[in-house]
Amino acid sequence: MEKYTFNVEKMTCDGCVARVKAAAESVEHVQHVVVDRSKKLLTLESEIDPSVKIVEQVMAIGYPTEIKTGLFKKLFS
Repeated sequence: MEKYTFNVEKMTCDGCVARVKAAAESVEHVQHVVVDRSKKLLTLESEIDPSVKIVEQVMAIGYPTEIKTGLFKKLFS
């Protein structure tokens, strides 16, 4: 199981946190989702790199997102 971290902007309330968490949890193979509004971070674990899907899902609900850590970030940095 690998840990992945994403920067997520524009989260202003607990509702935002809940929406971002639900979007991340909807991606297959994702587990242990934690959203920290004060740090603007989304952290999760997955056996398969979900980075592109996570960014797509979270941006689709209106929150600018970028990959902070994970295999995808390492390959394309």
